[in-house]
Amino acid sequence: MMHAIRCALILMIFAFVAFDAPAEILLTEDFEDDLNLTTKWQTNTPKFVYPKDGILYLDQGKSGGDYVSLRSVQHFNDVIIYYEWFIIEWSGQGDGGGALRQTPNGSYWMRWWGRSNVKVTTNKDGPVNAWQPFPVKGGQARSNYPAVSDHFILKAALMTQEKRVTIHIWDVTDKKPIQIAEWEVKDNTYKSGNISFDCWKFGIYGVDNVIVATPEHEAEIFADNFDPTRLAVQSEGKLTTLWGHLKLEIGQ
Repeated sequence: MMHAIRCALILMIFAFVAFDAPAEILLTEDFEDDLNLTTKWQTNTPKFVYPKDGILYLDQGKSGGDYVSLRSVQHFNDVIIYYEWFIIEWSGQGDGGGALRQTPNGSYWMRWWGRSNVKVTTNKDGPVNAWQPFPVKGGQARSNYPAVSDHFILKAALMTQEKRVTIHIWDVTDKKPIQIAEWEVKDNTYKSGNISFDCWKFGIYGVDNVIVATPEHEAEIFADNFDPTRLAVQSEGKLTTLWGHLKLEIGQ
């Protein structure tokens, strides 16, 4: 009888975890392999958006006036977003960035303007005028940083029910994180959409370690010691761990 109960418990946990797991980490990408351009990502410029040395290259170094981008197939509601951003080659013109939330009507857009400025805007008329920074406590969602910087970490929480978009950015060029942005936008105009990365005009930008997770991961991802590789492979509380514990119990 006890053996039958334990087996039934295993099946119940298996069903629960299998149902629950996809709702926790919605999207991860380390760009170590070829891009999945069928069910995971979309691009209109596949020749100029490619993984290299474990980083996504947005390569607009060939000419000016063009636009390259990569966007997720999946759309998201309330989520936590993490990724690393690189300025690989800078010609002195253009900009890069991407949408934290992209919709047909408009987007929350993170723009790296030149080599010394970053801000949060919309790309169409909406809560603020197109490409102008959102108002935040104490000013606007705009920040300057040293022109020699080329490696950044972005963390964002898009919480529509709370009417909140929280964004933190660190300059990690010298491996000593310097926080260059801590913004909270009070807005929920764009309630659902995908994420994207782009490069406009001259230059080459890079992206790595992309994570989109559900809201319960906000404290973990926003923590100073967060390791994106650990979140993607952690087993605690997942099916493999529970299965192992229960197999030991049955064997006793």
